[in-house]
Amino acid sequence: MLLWKVRLMTNKELQKAIKDATDDVKSLSSSLLSGPFPQQEVRCREMILLRQLTLYKIEDARKCKRKDLERFNSEIYNLITAFVKSQ
Repeated sequence: MLLWKVRLMTNKELQKAIKDATDDVKSLSSSLLSGPFPQQEVRCREMILLRQLTLYKIEDARKCKRKDLERFNSEIYNLITAFVKSQ
C-alpha cells in the first residue's frame, strides 16, 4: 500500500539526469585540492556520487520492470536532491 504517490521521471528526464550526474562526477576529479577535504566538501562529493548511483538504480529497476524499486529509488533521489538544494 502506497502512502503517497512518487513522481516518476520520464525516460528523457532520467537520461538527462544521468548525464548531469556523470558530468558532476567527472568534475570532481578535476577539482583536486592539496591536503584533506573539509567536511562540507566530503558531504557534497558523497551526495554527488549517491545521486549518480541512485539514478542508475532507477534505470536498472525500469529495465527489470520493477515498479517498486523504481518508486523507492525515485524517492531516495528526491530526498538527495532536496538535501543538496538545502545546502
